[in-house]
Amino acid sequence: MGRLPNEDVRLLGLAEASRRLAVVTGREQLYPLAGRLALDVLAASSASIARLERDRGLVRVLRNVGELADGEHEQPVDEVYRLADCPELAAAAEDARPRYGHVDDPQTGAAHQQRLRAKGMHSSISVPIVLAGAVWGELSVARTATLPPFSRADAAAAEALGGLVAAALMRLQDVRELHELAHHDALTGLGSRRAVDKHLERLFTPPGPARPVAAVICDVDGLKAVNDRFGHDAGDQLLREVAASLSLLASRHPDTLAVRLGGDEFCLVLEGLSDAEVAEVGDQLTASAAQLPHGAGLSCGWARVTGRPGEAPTPAAAAQALLRLADAARYRAKRAGRSSATVSTAAAVEPGAVQRGLARTAVAALRAADPSVEARLAAVTAVAAEQLHAGAWGVSRRCGEGPMQVVARDAQRGVSLTPNPMWAQGVEVDVADYPDSLAALEGGSFHATMADGEVSEREFLAGFGCDEVIAAGVRSDPQTAWLVEIYGDAVTAPLGPHEGLLRVLVELAAAAPAPVPPAPDASLAALRVTL
Repeated sequence: MGRLPNEDVRLLGLAEASRRLAVVTGREQLYPLAGRLALDVLAASSASIARLERDRGLVRVLRNVGELADGEHEQPVDEVYRLADCPELAAAAEDARPRYGHVDDPQTGAAHQQRLRAKGMHSSISVPIVLAGAVWGELSVARTATLPPFSRADAAAAEALGGLVAAALMRLQDVRELHELAHHDALTGLGSRRAVDKHLERLFTPPGPARPVAAVICDVDGLKAVNDRFGHDAGDQLLREVAASLSLLASRHPDTLAVRLGGDEFCLVLEGLSDAEVAEVGDQLTASAAQLPHGAGLSCGWARVTGRPGEAPTPAAAAQALLRLADAARYRAKRAGRSSATVSTAAAVEPGAVQRGLARTAVAALRAADPSVEARLAAVTAVAAEQLHAGAWGVSRRCGEGPMQVVARDAQRGVSLTPNPMWAQGVEVDVADYPDSLAALEGGSFHATMADGEVSEREFLAGFGCDEVIAAGVRSDPQTAWLVEIYGDAVTAPLGPHEGLLRVLVELAAAAPAPVPPAPDASLAALRVTL
């Protein structure tokens, strides 16, 4: 390395590199060989090969060769640096270019110069390794101050060598590569839906997360319009641009995972951040949309928890609950951002007709029920749940200032809702943790959805696998309060319009049996309900 090669010698070196890389039989052999070939072809003092982890926003060094600095190892265990410090690697494959510089060059970035000084080097070249249409990683070489800085011709030779390394990597795809592909999105290089599920399940495995966990979910506005107008290649490029933004953000926060959930939906999972910090990440994502091609934007929502949301019974249920909470926030943001859009979520049946039918069947159920308050509340709640095609219903009782106990419950239509220990019959719940429920026990009602409602109720919905709930409470005597709840899922008619009727039916069920009007005469007017 004391004498720099002329172009003939370099060409012969590249030819030798091509021959030797063509017969490599494994990646553990490839990595050090690529480094040694880079030392020879480029007259370098040191070389390294690194892998890009887009989902973490990191560049991970796999092998170092040549003159190593204190603390450097040939096979590093955890030598990483942030993608934000070399954003060129986040670029699309067609835009990826070598970068080179030296410690005295004002055009060389501060982070680049700092790494050179830390390694005791004076100049370097880093070339992207492009594999299957995406940037896989990079090959880097460096020289000490005893050698002249790398030139543009050196960068071209390094790029040629990087192409040979990429060809060898492509040939060596094996079972490990297939495993990686299962956990990574092929188009963007981010983690896959499977990756985020596994990551969150690990975080929620007992004893649970040591730090707050947040999920930020976003989708690309107008992706279909881009595909229709400019073609699917333009749409794919747009998705890669969004992925690059997520990777750069992930690199600024330790232990962050960036994934593509599918289609135009993306997610960041963050640990240890405050509400304000998570909100700032969401703001940064939406701000980055201003740079996206074709005027596309992002709709973002986020949720942050300090434990299993809604007392979800398993790590998998907790993972899904967190994602459901973030997704609901995203829909709320999308609605707020598109106030002029008209989106109908009304049931096919007019709510008044549903209420009239429900009133008649509820009165008939009350007349047939046993006279106890518990039996009458269960009867009217079961009828209401059936009429509204609800996912589940329950009746709970609270004595004095004690806990609330579930005394009757059922799931409708054989629905397989997420098992939740707080929903088991006989379980006692500290109702102080659920302010809306506590207020309703005094004779009120509430409606909560995944997007709107008190946070504890939303977390319970997420953990239970439902989308909304209506609840009404009543006192049967000074010491006994009751709460009935009806839960909606994907096939339930919207529950919000029926909150008032449920409250009246609950009051009627808690009253003495005698005043119930005959079923044929039952009407909303007789039940004191005004449509």
